[in-house]
Amino acid sequence: MESLRFQAVTRFRGMPSAWRRVAPWRWLLALLLALASCVAWATPQDAPASASSSLEADTNGAPVVVWDRTIIVLYAPFGGEDATERAAAAGERISTMLDKLRPQDLSSVWIESGSEKGVMVRAGNFALFSVLPGDVGNGDRAAVEQAGRDAVEVLRQVMRERADALRPQVLLSGLLYSAAATALLALLVWLLVWFNRVAQRRLAAITKLRLQLDIAGFDMRPVIWNLLRRLIGLLQILVILFVGYLWLSFVLRQFPYSRPWGLRLGQYLIDLGLGVLMAVVHQIPNLLMLVVIFLVTRAVVRLVSAWFHAVERGAAHVGWLEAPTAAVTRRLVSVAIWLFALIIAYPHIPGAGSYAFKGVSVFVGVMVSLGSTGIVNQVMSGLVVLYSRAVRVGDYVFVGEHEGTVVEMGALSIRLVTRTREEVTVPNAVLSSTPMRNLNRRVGTDGLLLTTTVTVGYDTPWRQAVALLELAALRTPGVLAEPRPFVLHTALSDFYIDYQLNVATVSPAIYMDTLSDLRRNILDAFNEYGVQVMSPHYRKYNDQKVLVPAEHWYDAPASPPRDAPSDPGGNVPA
Repeated sequence: MESLRFQAVTRFRGMPSAWRRVAPWRWLLALLLALASCVAWATPQDAPASASSSLEADTNGAPVVVWDRTIIVLYAPFGGEDATERAAAAGERISTMLDKLRPQDLSSVWIESGSEKGVMVRAGNFALFSVLPGDVGNGDRAAVEQAGRDAVEVLRQVMRERADALRPQVLLSGLLYSAAATALLALLVWLLVWFNRVAQRRLAAITKLRLQLDIAGFDMRPVIWNLLRRLIGLLQILVILFVGYLWLSFVLRQFPYSRPWGLRLGQYLIDLGLGVLMAVVHQIPNLLMLVVIFLVTRAVVRLVSAWFHAVERGAAHVGWLEAPTAAVTRRLVSVAIWLFALIIAYPHIPGAGSYAFKGVSVFVGVMVSLGSTGIVNQVMSGLVVLYSRAVRVGDYVFVGEHEGTVVEMGALSIRLVTRTREEVTVPNAVLSSTPMRNLNRRVGTDGLLLTTTVTVGYDTPWRQAVALLELAALRTPGVLAEPRPFVLHTALSDFYIDYQLNVATVSPAIYMDTLSDLRRNILDAFNEYGVQVMSPHYRKYNDQKVLVPAEHWYDAPASPPRDAPSDPGGNVPA
């Protein structure tokens, strides 16, 4: 025994590694095929036609049931009894005599008595039941006699199966086949569980290593992995239920008494499969129409998208459409085309005419109507902002108390990045109802005009103050030489004159940096030439001017830049 076990293990280890890896898969497929073959083999092929047809319950007739088998279905009344009473009496008579009857004693004869005629089914000289013309479809003699012969044959089959049920070898054979089918079922379930674990491990590895899917910065891999895991688990449960259904049908067919139940289960599965197949066949024209609609719509969307992409790139020029709005317009037109295609395809969707589909459609429509009011408002406001050409991506804008560079324009909002690197989301509804200042729109012509105000005392000649302000503007990087900086006298106050310096720049995003550099240069220029700035106010006028001497400009910890002039006071304006 040990040598045989050693040989078996050696042979298995000597198998190719690829076969050892896929052997459980092949076992699973082979066992499924074996179980299906056993079910097909166990289905009786020599059953009479009336037996298979009698498995279908008829709500209008009364079946004659013997030993859980339907012998015939009666419809017509006779002798003051309706069809139900006739069938119950016939079944009771046959059941009481079933152990004494022999198949060769059964016969059917045509009988006529006055206006009454039909076929009498009897056992020897004892009448079991009658088949009347009203029990048969067309009611002619040939059809009635054929129905009587079929009933006799079904009854003989019942008697033979009842006799087989009493034979020990038939019972033992059924038990053995049932035990083998149960073992096969257990092995299949184990293989399905093993397959589920292997598939989940493989999917987890693929999802972790190969799949890269980020939506708006959110890692979607855990969501996809969880969805796939649940789908595989659901598929495993469905396969186990299907295999269990086949097992139950097979086991019931192994015993004569429960064989009709197994036939009903098998017939139900066959009818269900045929029903699904016929439904698919009937829906083939609609499916083909849906495919045609999808292909045509996709071709139209691609053609339209190609044209809009050309406008975005600048390869095509249209007077009513600019490149920044081409992307949004392309998406809107694509959505409109797909919605139109969906309306056309709706009647061709399988199940579109069912009440369930209509109910779901109404429910979805109501939910969308109730929940899309604010969304529609945001979308329409965004379209107003977009097509009014008030703002573009990259513009530096002021919206209410927020300012920043536009980095994204969406269907519901725009996003700004402020100077302090904060991200601000402004809804489109707010954007369309709030005054907005755009610093970029006029930069391309004359530049953005920046202003700063300086107050200088009356003891300083205004021409000197203007020259100093212009000198500070010329020293500031980012300030345009053309148009030239200019100074306005905005007020003659009690103690000083208000001078407003106006400079142009082409960099709105760094306007605060430019203003900061400009104000620093103003302080340096005024200090160079000994002119006092009268801000803040002073209650007492000092004989000595309040300013910073040049030798103290770079006191510690400040250090002079490399290009600082050695004699700042020598730069006297012309």
